[in-house]
Amino acid sequence: MLCRRSPIRSEAGSGSTLALAIIAATAALSLTLITAIGAFAVHTRASVAADAAALAAADTASGRLPGDPCGRASLIAAAHDASLASCDSSRTESVVTVTTEFGWFTVAATARAGLPR
Repeated sequence: MLCRRSPIRSEAGSGSTLALAIIAATAALSLTLITAIGAFAVHTRASVAADAAALAAADTASGRLPGDPCGRASLIAAAHDASLASCDSSRTESVVTVTTEFGWFTVAATARAGLPR
């Protein structure tokens, strides 16, 4: 009895295609993770800048340091590679918002410093 092969397409090269698909998926996942980690790092940097700026504004508003509270907050934010977006400072409380850039996005963080509520 003779065995005949059916005219099914050859599977030659399917391993290469599968390997390329796995490499492409790994590269896409890696790029996504690197972007997410970068965004987290920029958000953390903005939060630290906001905290430091709020503390500096509160120290200045309370009279511990001479000068303008929002001016000092702006200097501290700039030292952290961020810019002061808003500042509201009174003798008992300072609230600041700073922004920093991440690619095409602007990341903002707000912090409060002062006497406990």
